[in-house]
Amino acid sequence: LCYSTDRPLYYPDQLFFTLQPTKRGLSSVFRRTSSHSKRIDKKKFTHVSSEEIARGEHMSLSKYKYVDASGTQKIWEVAERCHKTKNTDADSVCALPILHRMLKYDCLVLVKQYRPSVKAFTLELPAGIVESPETSSQQSALRRLNSQTGYTSTGVKQVSPLTASDPIHTTCTTKIVSVEINGDDLRNLNAQQKFAEGEFYEVVQIPMNDVLERLNDYSDEGYVIDSRVYTFAIGLSMGLKMGSERNGVKEDDVQFVTNIIDH
Repeated sequence: LCYSTDRPLYYPDQLFFTLQPTKRGLSSVFRRTSSHSKRIDKKKFTHVSSEEIARGEHMSLSKYKYVDASGTQKIWEVAERCHKTKNTDADSVCALPILHRMLKYDCLVLVKQYRPSVKAFTLELPAGIVESPETSSQQSALRRLNSQTGYTSTGVKQVSPLTASDPIHTTCTTKIVSVEINGDDLRNLNAQQKFAEGEFYEVVQIPMNDVLERLNDYSDEGYVIDSRVYTFAIGLSMGLKMGSERNGVKEDDVQFVTNIIDH
């Protein structure tokens, strides 16, 4: 996927522009804009006001007024979290955990849980809201990983910039923390989940060289795959294919896929 910084979309609930993937090749990254694309004057988009119209225990519904590039005032309905930890930029985090074990395939670690909103079980990354007194996304992600999967991270590879969870409908933001898990570490050999009362998570381990196919199998069985997980799987599959085409040979080595993440 390639991203052009001159092809943003404005979502009133986020009060900023988001980047959307293009269908162009890698060279499009270096162009200021595609020849067929209209330029957007970001200065013409203005947030006017916010009005709360409904409030629940965890989420509220607001009406945002904004002005678009044509000067027309419009209204957008936006869902917001009722509670957000102070001194943090993202209101939630998710861990992207890779499990390494001697003589075994590296695995992507996911959690299976029931989501009332989709009336089904989902496969997701270990995730949750940043809670006080946590002050960093990394700290929160490691806690969520440990409580939901029982695993203790043995290395943080990368922390993403602020990302929008669902910029069309909500103001919710998240950071993705890529972590490594040494499965041979004594703490992880005796891993135990520590989630709170009323929480239910099942740990799922998927070999890194077969993530996309396994997710498709889960989908066929009625599970709903989190879009971030499926997008990650597509990226892995594309990277594997591009790498094998570049080398001129078929590459099935799971370590190759793991190296894509590490670098």
